[in-house]
Parts: sequence; structure tokens; C-alpha cells
Amino acid sequence: MQVSGNYIIFIILCLTAVFLLVAFYIVIQVITYAQKKKKYEAEKSQMNRLFEAQLIQTKLEVQEQTLQNFSADLHDNIGQLLSLTNVTLASVNVKDENKATVKIQSAQELIKRAIKEIRILSKIYQGENLIVNGIADAITQEVQWFQRNDYFKVEFKNNLPENFNLLQPYANLFVYRLVQECLSNIIKHADATEIFIFLGVKDGCFMLEISDNGKGFEYDEPNFRSNGMGIFNMQQRISLLNGTMNIITHQGMGTHIIFNIPCE
Repeated sequence: MQVSGNYIIFIILCLTAVFLLVAFYIVIQVITYAQKKKKYEAEKSQMNRLFEAQLIQTKLEVQEQTLQNFSADLHDNIGQLLSLTNVTLASVNVKDENKATVKIQSAQELIKRAIKEIRILSKIYQGENLIVNGIADAITQEVQWFQRNDYFKVEFKNNLPENFNLLQPYANLFVYRLVQECLSNIIKHADATEIFIFLGVKDGCFMLEISDNGKGFEYDEPNFRSNGMGIFNMQQRISLLNGTMNIITHQGMGTHIIFNIPCE
């Protein structure tokens, strides 16, 4: 059977068209991939810059909060103990041995209390260095400092595995700052007397829950204006860790904040 020249030309043209279409498709896919890769690199670079900025801000805030705690303790607690020690020693009458002995013993007890307070304060003053011992230990030290204030009843429940730490770089520092921020908000805004803090792991996520029995507030997330409560900063930091933050609160009903951060 003889094949006409026109048929051969038609077949060649069809094959050429198919080849060109395949080549065009490959070129389009390569260009699309390159654009997506460029966009991904730009987003990754932007995320890294945002992360670095948040990290620096977090470090500064941790240091500032730590210095505020340090200053308050020096003035309100250790300063008072040393003043009482000074007054006690100044009133010692060496001629009355019995009373002098009692007052000297009282002064010794005051000094021991001051030393104990300084040791506790030195742990808090470590700031971000405290994270080296694990997030649970860092939060425990913060809670212990808080529990010394008789105005608040603080319940702390730690269900984390021993030596637990989040895997993401500086995630533990971010979480430590979240705790500081929440406690600071309770002091400034909540008018609370009871605080509950829970640490645990559930479904592959680190869980941090902080609640109080304070006055609460009306929270509408899309339209909320924090008035200095730092909620936007907390949302940013939790999103950098691919986590979530859920605020449950109503006027007169206290506040319950739940953080979930992937840890696997």
C-alpha cells in the first residue's frame, strides 16, 4: 500500500505539534516552579526576618520583666528584711543579756530569710539562661516567685515528661515570655485572687493553660483592641511556632487562655 506524500507531511506536522505542545508544557511547568520557588524563598526570608525580630523583642521583654521583678523584690522584700535587721540590732542593749540574746537571734533569722530571698531572686534574674534547665523548671521558678505574694493563690500543675523541651529554636524562650506576659496581665488588669497554671502534652502538642478568677473582658478576636495587654504579640509568637492560642473570657467571668504548640 502506497502512502501519499501529503499523509506523511500531515503525520510529521502532527508529531511536531505534539512535541511543541509537550515542550511548551514543560517550559511552563519550569517557569511556574521557578516562580513558586522564588516566592517560597521570599516568604521564608520574610519569616526568618520576622522570627529574628520577634526573638530580639522577646529577649528584651524577658530581661525587662526580670529586672522589674528584681527591682520590686529588692525594694519591697529584701530591703524590708534588712531594715528590720538594722532596727533590731540597733535596739540591742548589751547590758541586758537575755533580751540582747533574743534580739540577736531575731536578727539572725531575718538575715537567713534575706539570704533565702536573694537565692530565689538570683534564679529569676537568670532570665533566658534559666531556659537551659528546661521550660518546666523555668516556669516553676517564675511561679514560685509569684506564689510568695500572699495576695494571689496560685495552683501550678506540671504534667510534662521529665527533661521535656520544645524542639523549635528558641521556642522555650517564647513560651517563657508568654507565661510572663499572662501573669503580668493578671496583675495589671484582672483584679484576680486565684491563678491556675497547667503544663502538659496531648496529641503531640505542648499545652499551656493559664486561668484566673478576675473580672474578665469581652473578647471579639477580629475586632479586639488589647489596650496594652500584648495579645497581638502573643498571637504573633504562637503563630511562629505553628501553634494556636484560644482565649475564653467574659465580663465578670475570669479569663482562661490555652496555648497549643506542636512538639513532634
